[in-house]
Formats: sequence, structure tokens, C-alpha cells
Amino acid sequence: MIKTLLKVKKEKLVIWLIVAIYLTLHLISLTNLPVFADESIYIRWAQLIIDDWQQYLFFALNDGKTPIFVWLLVPFQFIFTDPLFAGRIVSVITGLVQLFVMKSIAKELNLEKKYQWLCMLFTALSPFWFFHHQLAIMDGLLTLFLSLSVLQVLKLIKLNQANSTKNTALFFTITLAGFFLGLAILTKIPALLFVPSLLILAFIFPQKHPQKSSLKQIIKVMNQIIGVIAVGLVLFLSLKLHPAFGQLFSRGNDFLFSWQEIVFDQKWQVTIPSWPNYLSYFWHYLTWPILIFSLIGIFSKERRKVIVLNLGWIFFALPIFLLGRVIYPRYLFPVSIFITLAALFGIKVLINKNVLLKTLTLIMITISLWQSLNFIYPLVSNIEQTPFVPADREQYLTEWSAGFGIKETVDLIQKKSQDKNVLVLSEGYFGTLPDGLLMYLHREDVTNLFVIGIGQPISRIDSSYKTMAQEYDQILLVGNSHRLKIDLSQAELTLEACRPFSAPCHQVWDITFLIKKS
Repeated sequence: MIKTLLKVKKEKLVIWLIVAIYLTLHLISLTNLPVFADESIYIRWAQLIIDDWQQYLFFALNDGKTPIFVWLLVPFQFIFTDPLFAGRIVSVITGLVQLFVMKSIAKELNLEKKYQWLCMLFTALSPFWFFHHQLAIMDGLLTLFLSLSVLQVLKLIKLNQANSTKNTALFFTITLAGFFLGLAILTKIPALLFVPSLLILAFIFPQKHPQKSSLKQIIKVMNQIIGVIAVGLVLFLSLKLHPAFGQLFSRGNDFLFSWQEIVFDQKWQVTIPSWPNYLSYFWHYLTWPILIFSLIGIFSKERRKVIVLNLGWIFFALPIFLLGRVIYPRYLFPVSIFITLAALFGIKVLINKNVLLKTLTLIMITISLWQSLNFIYPLVSNIEQTPFVPADREQYLTEWSAGFGIKETVDLIQKKSQDKNVLVLSEGYFGTLPDGLLMYLHREDVTNLFVIGIGQPISRIDSSYKTMAQEYDQILLVGNSHRLKIDLSQAELTLEACRPFSAPCHQVWDITFLIKKS
């Protein structure tokens, strides 16, 4: 009895320790990275829902996005005063739940407790997991719902293995798995690409009754997984009740080539050479030891599970690899589910071998955790030193999408509007500018302040804005230095925030004299 209690206490202690590490590292650095373009858009949509939910509840559909994540942002905008913190805390909570879901999946795969804990630790610290649970973007929530659908499908398979005759249990599990798949699609459309990954799970466990037709059992499970997919699609297609449903696929060509372009226009010659680069994202962000462990398991007694898990991420990633016009690492984030789980089997097979292999395994685990901490530390201390892959360094640090200077600009224009009417002409129509500015101004006093986006690049000030400007005491122009093509020799630079690596600067110009004289 005492021994059992000690085991329970030990398990709880380990889990709470991992949770404490997760929360500490995520919360102390949560707003160090300036707002990213997509974050500003989603948070702004949530704020519009707060202002007029009847008009904006399904506004995301107009931009080809499903609305679940934006809806989840809404209540947190009331709880916290900093809208960026409020948005990012949703992803932190998502990641916290993800820890326990990954532990549960590892348990369903019959992995011992120490591997379940290790799974939680990898999920808490590996750069791919860590970073996407720090941003107010959809990918963390998408991956959580996909993980929950995987968990329920594994439970469904085990019910079949046990020859369960409880139709209620089978129906409930199919419905629940389909519900989570539907929520994943309602979070982000690429969840549809996960369907083959769910189907391949039918092969994951060896059959307990060889005398029965293995093929028949697999077909039976596949039919049930098709039922899961059907439930998910029904939930997704409920959006057809909204007139903007047709807009959901309007942005697809921005990111993917069509299959006709791949086949007939030979765009495969553009996409296939990029595959090594995409695979390097996993090497870099999941760390190379995890990637190697995920392959080593193929040579273990549990190779069937490892092969299926590896096929799971390949089936999801391959269409993106082949059709991708523009592919950023976050689009591939769901592969983390399968690679992280497959790695546990590689560790298990090596740790149970001789002392040399056991020592090598522990060294590789240590290297993986050390690489993770080397990624996390700059996020806490010096964001510019974060070892992003080039595609992410551009997005989050050096291009227009990186919101350096946004918060400082809001502080400046709020101060100026205390005693005068201020018109802010902002680069862009949505995204980091002007949504980043409007995001921070939500529910603030804007009596003397008006912010409007005027597109990009800015080569001239339209006459309509000049007419509007006559009603204001001060006119400010906000934009990125490489997109301000207008002559500003008679304007005053009032704020400049330069991005790392000699990248373009965020600038605020006082153009009152320039506008008034014309």
C-alpha cells in the first residue's frame, strides 16, 4: 500500500515539475517577441467580435480562415489588459493541454510511464513545440485537436482489439474522434490533409487473434475511421449555413499550386528541390537526436508502430511539400505529433541494450534538451539571437511582418493625442500595419485620434486623405523604411525602430507641414 502511494506521489511530482517548467519558461518570455502579422490580424478580428459580434462573428471566413481560434481569443481580451499577452496566453494554455494529450497517446501506444514523462518533456521544450505555444496563431490549437483525434482513434482501435461488443462505446469514441477532427478543420483548413494520417493508424497494432483475417479487421477499423472523418466533415460543413463559406478556399492559391500546375505546368520542378530545406525544419526545430530516434525505432520489435507513425507525418507533409508555393515551418507543425512519439520507441530500444548504447542514448537526450534550451534562452533574454531557420528569421525578425516599433508607436500617438487631434496614416490595409496599431488601441480613449491604412508601398498621399487631414492638428505617417517611397525631406522623423540584421526600420514621420502646405 505504502509502495503504491509512493509511486503515485512520484508520478504526480514528475508531472507537476514538467508543468512548472513549461509554465515558467513560457510566461516569462511571452511578449518578448514583438507582435507578428498574423497575430495582429487574429487579435483584431477578436476585438471586432467584441465590438459587434453579429457582424464580425464569422468575419474570418472572408479571409479564408475558419473561426474557432479567433472565437477563443475573445474572452481573454476581457481578462488581460495587454491584447498581445491575452492572445498568446490562449496558445500557452493550448500547449499545457497538449502535454497531457501527448502523455495519453504515449500510454495508448503501451509505452511505460518514464517514456510518457519524457514525451511530456519533449513537448514542453523542443523548439517546434515551444515556439508555437508562444504565438497567438492557429497552429498550436490545430495540432492539439489533431492530437485529440489521434488519441480517440487509438482508443477505437483498442476497442476493436478487445473485441468489444459495446456498440455504445464504439459509437461514442467514433463521434468524439470525429468531433475533434471537425474542431481541427474549424481551426484551420489544412486539417483536411490529416485524413490519410488517421487512416494509416488502422495498421498500428498487431492483431491479437492471428486465426482471424487480419485484413478483415483492418478494413473494419478503416471503415470506422471513415466514420470519424464523416463526423468531422459534417461539423465542418455546418459552416455552409453562413453565406461567406465560399470564401474559405479563396486564399488557397496564395500558398499552394494546384495539381494542374504541378502536372501540366511542371511546377514540381520548383517544389521538389525545396524538400531538403523543408526537412531541415524538423532537424533544426525538433532537434537532430529526436529525428534520429524516430528512425531507429524501425529496427525494434515495435517497428509496426514506428513505421505507421512515420508514415503518419509523411502523409500529412507530402502534399504540402509537393504543392507548396510558400511554405513556412508553422505549416508543418502537426508532424511534431508523430515524430515525437516515434522517437520514444527509438529511445526505448536503445536504452534497453548494452551499457554503451544506453549511455549514448542518454547523451543524445541531453543534447536534444540542451539544443532546446539554447533556442529558448534567447527568447527570454535577447530575442535577436534566437536561432530561427532563415524562413522564420525573416518572418519574425527582419521583414514587415515583424512588429518591431508597434507598441512604441501606439504610446507615442496616444501621448500626442492628449492635447491635439491626430490623424495617423498607416502603411497597409491589414496585418502588422495597421492592425497592430488598432489592436493596442482597442478599448482605449481615441477621442482625438484616427488611424487609417493607406496601402503600400506609399509613393504619394491621396487627395482624399489630404482633405481629411485638414480637420486634424497633426498628421503622422507610419510605415516601413523600404516601403516609404514618398519624398519626406520636409517631414520630421519622430520615431524609428530598426529590426535586427540591418533589416528595414519601422518609422513614424510627422508630415503635418508636408500635407498642410499642399
